[in-house]
Amino acid sequence: MNVLGCLLAVVAMSLAYLCSPNQRLRAHPLGGRAKVAAWATGAGALAAWIGGETSLPGIFAALTALMLAAVALPYLTWLLRPAAARKPR
Repeated sequence: MNVLGCLLAVVAMSLAYLCSPNQRLRAHPLGGRAKVAAWATGAGALAAWIGGETSLPGIFAALTALMLAAVALPYLTWLLRPAAARKPR
């Protein structure tokens, strides 16, 4: 369950990042359905962590996994697409 919780957290934060107007991977941000999917997968990550642990440690583990993914994704984007390779908007 912990691996599933981590995977769902990464998917949730990836979708949330791609919905942001400040994201740098796509020409245009994703739409409203992706925001709903990000919330749903975030809730799934929370449920998976609570199922793998008890309630309070599961909540904190899910929040930690979500925060780690939220911080790591912009840095991974920066490594994959340096500023010189991006087109100005």
